[in-house]
Amino acid sequence: MIHDILRNAVYYFEAFLRRPHWAIIPFLVALAAGVAVIFMVPRVYQSEALLMIETSQPSSTLMPTTVASEHLRFVEQRVLARDNLLALAEKFDLFPGLRQTMSDTKLADMVRNQISIQTVAAEPSDRYAGTNAMSILVSYQDPIAAADIASEIVSMIIEENRRLRVQRAQEASQFLSREVDDMRKHLEERERDWNAYMAANAEALPGRVQSLDNELQEKDRELADVDRSLSTLGQELRLLEAELRLGMQRGESNERDRQQLAELEAELATKSLTYSAAHPEIRTLTARVEAMRKKVTESASSGGGAESQQLSPELALLSERVAITKARHDALEEQRAKIVERISELRATVQRAPTVQAQLEAIERERETLQRNLDDMTSKLSTARIGERLELDDSTAHVQIVEKPEIPRYPSGMSRAKMLVLVLGAAVACAFGGLYLGDTMQRTVRGTFDLKDTLAGSTLVVIPQWSADTRRRSVVEATLDSLAPPVQQERTTTV
Repeated sequence: MIHDILRNAVYYFEAFLRRPHWAIIPFLVALAAGVAVIFMVPRVYQSEALLMIETSQPSSTLMPTTVASEHLRFVEQRVLARDNLLALAEKFDLFPGLRQTMSDTKLADMVRNQISIQTVAAEPSDRYAGTNAMSILVSYQDPIAAADIASEIVSMIIEENRRLRVQRAQEASQFLSREVDDMRKHLEERERDWNAYMAANAEALPGRVQSLDNELQEKDRELADVDRSLSTLGQELRLLEAELRLGMQRGESNERDRQQLAELEAELATKSLTYSAAHPEIRTLTARVEAMRKKVTESASSGGGAESQQLSPELALLSERVAITKARHDALEEQRAKIVERISELRATVQRAPTVQAQLEAIERERETLQRNLDDMTSKLSTARIGERLELDDSTAHVQIVEKPEIPRYPSGMSRAKMLVLVLGAAVACAFGGLYLGDTMQRTVRGTFDLKDTLAGSTLVVIPQWSADTRRRSVVEATLDSLAPPVQQERTTTV
């Protein structure tokens, strides 16, 4: 294998000596192109800065998802906005030859491609969970401009971070303030509803059940007393009415007796004009008149009368007692109706008391829940307002510049010396490739290796340093053509 490599090396070296332009021309062309590219490509300088962003705990307790990666990503997006990039290009006169030939969007994209911001947010479970790192890398052809741009971006990140923190703190305070107000209004509305319910069911409150039972028992006893009084008074009223009716009936019979006496006296007076006192009819009428007068006198002495205004004192007193008894009876009936109504109300209230008690327990649980939520939200609001004041004072979170951007002394990437070495190697490879390609493209017999497959076992005698005229050369060529296979005849035209 080593023998073959040496033989090939010697072969291509001899080929280079025979035809040097096959290697020199590709070498020179590749070398010139590489050198031109090296010196035409502008040299890029990079300025780097490292920031440490610390976030306090009060804000993270309210907004735990925005203080790490999302917060830093939002800051990066705000800093790399198109308006900010165009302001950077205008301030530092970036790409002066291209600014007039492209749109603002493309110019902003070019500036954005020169800036690289990498953020590393700590995990919440880490020891330093509130510390996050941000690396800024600026690439530009001018080292001073690269350092100035990096410093400007650092200032923009600091300002944007502070503005974003203050905005988040204010938004959190405003949101929590609205929530607290809404919860207070809801609690007040519920308090009004609860007070209205308690006022409507004041009699059925749990504290009133014992007093309601006592009052119900008292009303039952009072109803029993009233019923007994009504029964007694009713009997008394019936007796008085019976006595009054009897007295009135006696008065009516006395009236009839007086009328009959008056008739008898009138008849006696009329007949006295005709008959004498000794007349039998006169004596009979006189006896009847006397008997009737005696009867009327006895009835009058017993207190009988016809008209109410002519009643006897006994009947008038009896009538008055009947009226008083009736009034007392009506008053007792009215009192009994009120007692029955009150008993019904008390029983309905006592029956409603368990439902009211259950509702009051539900109200109390709801009140405790709403009050607990309100207290929790009020505590969060106080924390948010403290965080807002601290953010306005710039004392809760700040950015530390760990590594300030410096003016780079050397361009980034590979140096020109290394690039020249690579170009020189590429030129040598091109030279070898040109030599190999030129040799491969030759259609003559280059050596015995080209005759190995062509002869296919035939013998070929090689005469070194052969010189003959054209006729003899033609004979030799004809001889070789006859010996070679038809496919390989083109490779054996010249010996």
